[in-house]
Amino acid sequence: MSWVFLAGEQALKLKKSLHNPYLDFRTVAARCHACHEELRLNRRLAPSIYLGVESIWRDATGGLRFGAGIELIDCVIRMRRLPEAAMLRTQLLQGSVNDKLLETIADRIAKFHLGLPALHPTTEVWCLALHHQIKLNESALLNQGQWWLQAAEQATVPATVRELCRAQHDFLLEHEAWIEQRITQGHMVEGHGDLRAEHVFVWDGDSDTVGAIDCLEFSRSLRQLDCADEISFLALDCERLAGETVAQTLLQHYHKITGDYPPPALVHFYQSLRAAIRARLAMAHLANPGHRSRHEWTDRAHQWLQLAVKHAAHIGLTHPCMSSTNEPPA
Repeated sequence: MSWVFLAGEQALKLKKSLHNPYLDFRTVAARCHACHEELRLNRRLAPSIYLGVESIWRDATGGLRFGAGIELIDCVIRMRRLPEAAMLRTQLLQGSVNDKLLETIADRIAKFHLGLPALHPTTEVWCLALHHQIKLNESALLNQGQWWLQAAEQATVPATVRELCRAQHDFLLEHEAWIEQRITQGHMVEGHGDLRAEHVFVWDGDSDTVGAIDCLEFSRSLRQLDCADEISFLALDCERLAGETVAQTLLQHYHKITGDYPPPALVHFYQSLRAAIRARLAMAHLANPGHRSRHEWTDRAHQWLQLAVKHAAHIGLTHPCMSSTNEPPA
């Protein structure tokens, strides 16, 4: 959705002129508003990383400059540039993540969640939103591109998707009381919305030692979630990159710090649904030319689907059509 220009110790982020079901960035005003929203929202977890919003103007000579001119052309977000070594994804792949670091991350996310005002939607509305995500996953994974034709177990993928989504729908229908309890207890918040390992940093800088960047600034509805869903998604990504032990350690620290212990089956449901969403999003890249190959996105979709099936096995999917593994995908 953006171009990021790396400039020494800083980075400039420029929104693309895009239009899709989640956003409309076709006007300068919309892109500039999104920049200011991104600054506001991301300063919650990374206040010293997000430096400000700069306006780009055309001057009287036709040149471009920051600050002022005769015509507003666009806006950019000015950020401090984080070293690649600071990102949790890099540290997980390098095997340098230990228990203390996971506790530090869990503490940062826990305090962030505990400081957010609770949302109190009706249980029906919340469950309908989750059912809608399941339907989107099923439709995309089955009907948009038939990406599974290139997958390792191509004959089983459509049946797996249908069974997976059926199990997720059934879980919601059977456990609406759990969702209602989460709402009543104040665990629904407007969080980060995309808490992946590549967005979390652990840095020996002068401030913001632990935090997260790149929240979903363009959609308030997608940022609205259960705190358990958000931390479970980060744990899921840790599992994908470094194995189950790391994921469980992160969750244990978070639960201990917050005192919030959701039903384990609910955590697995959230992880199964999140993995299916990531499979859908990986597949969507097949329609867009980019620097990554079609084969890479196909493999990634298949890997996420394996994780979705694995965690669905803990909510009632007892006979998955596709094999899964306790090891992270390659």
